[in-house]
Amino acid sequence: MLIQTSPLQSVFGIPFMISRTLRLSALVAITISIFASEGRCALPPEVKKELTALGKELKEVQGMVKKKEVDQAKELIKKTEERIKELAIEEDEKDRSYATFKTALEKAKNLIPVSFEQEVAPILKANCLQCHGEAQASANLRLDTYSMIAKGGRSGVPVVPRIPQRSGLVLRMVAENEQQRMPKGRAKLDDAEIMTIARWIEQGAAFDGKDQDAPIGDSMVVKKPPVTVVKADGTETVSFSKDIAPWMVNICMGCHSGNNPRGNFGFTTFEQLLQGGPTGTTIVPGKPDESYIVDLVLRQEPLKMPAGQAQLKQSQALALETWIREGAHFDGNDAKASLREIVPTEAQMEAAKLASMTDAEFAERRITQTAELWKRVSPKSEGVSATTSNFYLYGTASEDRLKELGEKAEAHLTKLASTYSLPAGEKAFRGRLAIFVTAERFDYEEFNTVLMNGRRTPKAVSGHTVLNANFETAYIAMHDVGDTQSAEALSAEQLLKSLISQCYLTRDGATLPDWLKQGFGLLESGVEENADYVKAVPTRAGQAVATIDDPGKLFNDGTLAPEEVGDVGYLLVKFLLSQGGPARFQQLVGELRTNPDAARAIQQVYGSAPAALGQMFLRNGGK
Repeated sequence: MLIQTSPLQSVFGIPFMISRTLRLSALVAITISIFASEGRCALPPEVKKELTALGKELKEVQGMVKKKEVDQAKELIKKTEERIKELAIEEDEKDRSYATFKTALEKAKNLIPVSFEQEVAPILKANCLQCHGEAQASANLRLDTYSMIAKGGRSGVPVVPRIPQRSGLVLRMVAENEQQRMPKGRAKLDDAEIMTIARWIEQGAAFDGKDQDAPIGDSMVVKKPPVTVVKADGTETVSFSKDIAPWMVNICMGCHSGNNPRGNFGFTTFEQLLQGGPTGTTIVPGKPDESYIVDLVLRQEPLKMPAGQAQLKQSQALALETWIREGAHFDGNDAKASLREIVPTEAQMEAAKLASMTDAEFAERRITQTAELWKRVSPKSEGVSATTSNFYLYGTASEDRLKELGEKAEAHLTKLASTYSLPAGEKAFRGRLAIFVTAERFDYEEFNTVLMNGRRTPKAVSGHTVLNANFETAYIAMHDVGDTQSAEALSAEQLLKSLISQCYLTRDGATLPDWLKQGFGLLESGVEENADYVKAVPTRAGQAVATIDDPGKLFNDGTLAPEEVGDVGYLLVKFLLSQGGPARFQQLVGELRTNPDAARAIQQVYGSAPAALGQMFLRNGGK
């Protein structure tokens, strides 16, 4: 939030009040008493005379600037300042002639045009772009291009040309309150840096670059000649994409990318890597001895790169040397694309590893994973297990009970597959779906405490599902509540069927709203319409939605408490089925599989805004 306030304190530490007509020279003028301090000798007459002459010479600066003779004006100011040093006048000298000279000097300096690209941009790049750049725009404010500065952010435009005292960019830099001062969490900028920005604004905040949409300071960057990218032909012993790029992305690009790269060498693409840094010799294809990067990671004593705690293995450094010797060939698809697109993420590597497993290996992995999860939840107890074609049951229930539930699970899965068919040859759950069944509720609650980051377990909740993409993790955790159903709880069989149905709906790893999953699960649980549990649903759901002020929020995750989601979800799913039948409901599920934005999907499929559809649901009592 920009601070539109004054009085302000000058960057030299002297309080003053900013008025609209105040010129920048007044911002930096130092109030000096015209009375000489007691006991100090007056300046010699010849020094006073020279100060007067120097002040008159400084008046020529204005004419030089008007004639575009800026370099000559700068030279005159420099020459004058050097002469003052030679005179060795005390900084706190209060002689009238010295005070007059200092005022003339400041006025002359303020006449020199401030270059945005050469002087302002480096300050902003070094101090502001971490929070106000392309990657992160705090308060919707970006300062990485001149056009973005002119556009402003949530609190308005940060620069008011010719009025630095009303420009948020300056006001935030000189704020006394550390919570309001920028850059946040860092030391206050040097007075000279703040004054450079203030003078630039006072002079009109002009842009002296070539492209207002280019990164600030871009016109000062020496453009390097295009590089020749040689594609790999298969004869190489070292692959860039497999052997070099992974550690470059994960180690080197941490320092050598972004708005302020270390050593002024930043690269995010293969082309930029070949172009090199200020030396231009980072990589010389075919010549590792002339490649600066090889010297940095392999030959210097001590090794200077990579900096910090990250370590490069000698085998990696030697592979780099070999790759350069073989011509630094590129085996990717696009040398202009981000190197991160070449290097698979940890999730992608894990997915590839899982995809390469045979069904038997995957099933064995599930058994091992299940035992490891149980050990985390209940390290002092051993579970028993039962295996079926599609499920691996494990827990503290008896083996006979697990087998019984396993048979019911298989029967229910067959029913689901007949109603919602699978693609030919595809199994519902690769490697089997694990089902943890606990005889005691305490053990079930431990699943939430240990594996779900301490999530509370409401009394009405006795089971949940976890199913990740690629079936990396796939399990149901439930308390064996027994075979009796009541108005408050499903039976163990109904609970199991509900949870299996939820997993079946999300077996592709899709992120679906909780109300949709649990509502679908309850519909497919086998509970009868005239059962006490179902009869009690409208009452519980009515209490849950009574405090919702925006009906559109019904479709958003987080609106309902965990113990409320199932009941409201059940009625919502039934309501949506009544609005367009199974075909439209399946279309909704399909939309949500590709984009989890429930509001967008509701509008797309049902042609109504979520608020309107939610209002209809509430008006009809959830029917």
